[in-house]
Amino acid sequence: MRTVASALLALLALIVTAGGLACAWVDRNVVEEPGFVALAAPLGQDADFQAALTASVAEDFSAHSGLPDPLAALAEPLIRDATAAVTASSGYAGAWTEVLRRSHAVTLAHAADPSDPAPALLTLDLAPVAELVAETVGGSLGLDVPVPADTSIAIGSVERNGLFGAVVDAVQLWPLYLAGAGVLALLALMTARRRGTTLTLLGLGVVVIGVLGALAVGWVPAAAAQLPGTNAVADVFLGGLADRIGAAVAADSVPVVVVGLMVVALGVVGQFAVGRRRGA
Repeated sequence: MRTVASALLALLALIVTAGGLACAWVDRNVVEEPGFVALAAPLGQDADFQAALTASVAEDFSAHSGLPDPLAALAEPLIRDATAAVTASSGYAGAWTEVLRRSHAVTLAHAADPSDPAPALLTLDLAPVAELVAETVGGSLGLDVPVPADTSIAIGSVERNGLFGAVVDAVQLWPLYLAGAGVLALLALMTARRRGTTLTLLGLGVVVIGVLGALAVGWVPAAAAQLPGTNAVADVFLGGLADRIGAAVAADSVPVVVVGLMVVALGVVGQFAVGRRRGA
């Protein structure tokens, strides 16, 4: 009976550990603004994304510039040139960082809205880049060029049904989950007849968790590819972000594997030491 109880407690401890580690990663890199900005910032330098971004901004300006027809015709080639050159300008890095900050704020603001049945998984607000283009074109024409009213792009969609905000809140409780996992692991060891063996098995479980995380480099991009896209910017951004998430999860899983192997080693040493004492 003690063996069964110990096994169940150990299994539960590993499940809670896996959930706690996943929540910790999501909270640090997605829910928290600095983590999200750091994760997505390099995408702004991706050549494919820059091409899609500038094409989208130029299209928005051409369609919604609000300029009179003669000025719109005059401004169109300037808009195309400005959007093509904006990614090489000194203000682009700051504008792209502001895009990510605004997008993060808008996306999480939507998370708590239960009235929207299928909001965007991520809303990319390109207003800062559009403002940079407007400033460049306006300087060339000697007049104020209005920024299009809506420069946001919806990336993917998900049926939230009012639960997304609760999920975001639950993710931030990851310290409690990991503390609970530690308590369950201690109970499993206290209940076990062979504590060295139980500790070894707990360590192997942690190694498995780390290995599954390392495999994220493949399954995260594959899962993102199944999400519906809306335009070229959304598709390139989502694909690039998924690649970075998969690589980051895999890299952060290496310490988990190392810790698991250390626990395995402690368990083996402990079991060997107990065996020697019994033999003596």
